[in-house]
Amino acid sequence: MKSTMNKAQRVYMVAKARVQEIESRQEEAEKKYIAENGIVNPDGSTPDFLWCMDDDAAFDKAIEEFSALISAAGLESALNAARDDLKAAEDNLISYGLSLAPAGVRATLERGVKQSAATRQKLIDLTFRIDASTVPA
Repeated sequence: MKSTMNKAQRVYMVAKARVQEIESRQEEAEKKYIAENGIVNPDGSTPDFLWCMDDDAAFDKAIEEFSALISAAGLESALNAARDDLKAAEDNLISYGLSLAPAGVRATLERGVKQSAATRQKLIDLTFRIDASTVPA
């Protein structure tokens, strides 16, 4: 059976999943930090995330402590590396998508990708969805 994904699409998929996995671990750590430290807003509600805290002074203290915990756990550097890998995978996927575009449209798309994050994301999404088995080698 012929694969429906090419290498650029697989690398992008893995890189994106890695970023999401690390972000999820960081989110879990943040919720655990909030629970363990008994963080509540003045109205008695428990914030879902640190940035949802109403008390600015308590937020500053909490974010400083939590950032140190994340750095010590290696999540910050892992997330930065994963995001760098994702950016490279996106660039590769964009190049692949542009190589498939008709010559008359390619220059416009190249400019659009450089000037607009929305155009960049749309091209990434469309290129990722291409069934590679239907593209001639």
